[in-house]
Amino acid sequence: MGILDIITGGFGIIKGIIDNKKARQEKQQEIDLRKIEKQGELDIANQQATTDYDIQALKQSERSWKDEYLTILLSLPVIGSFIPGVQDSVVLGWDYLAKAPVWFQVAFIGVIAATFGLRWLFGNVRGKEVQSA
Repeated sequence: MGILDIITGGFGIIKGIIDNKKARQEKQQEIDLRKIEKQGELDIANQQATTDYDIQALKQSERSWKDEYLTILLSLPVIGSFIPGVQDSVVLGWDYLAKAPVWFQVAFIGVIAATFGLRWLFGNVRGKEVQSA
């Protein structure tokens, strides 16, 4: 066994180590890519489910009185703000509503979002509420 055989044998071992490391990195990249693809599929399915729910809520509202009721209810303070004898009561009402617990505020927003097919709005408001708390 000559010196040349020893040197080439050493290079072979080093090449094998490098090839194994490269193969492991490629496998890890494949795994990471599959994870990203699966997460993308889950995100799309989640968005589709939310959209389907909102469309169904809008279809149901065709036979419901809730949207008209909520529209009137939410319009009353706006209209009352322009009526001189009612303005003070509207301001007092806002003061009392500002003291409402967060769970009530979130529930009220949730009812409105579900009624008008705006669940995405509820998610955004809820996220901001959690961040500001």
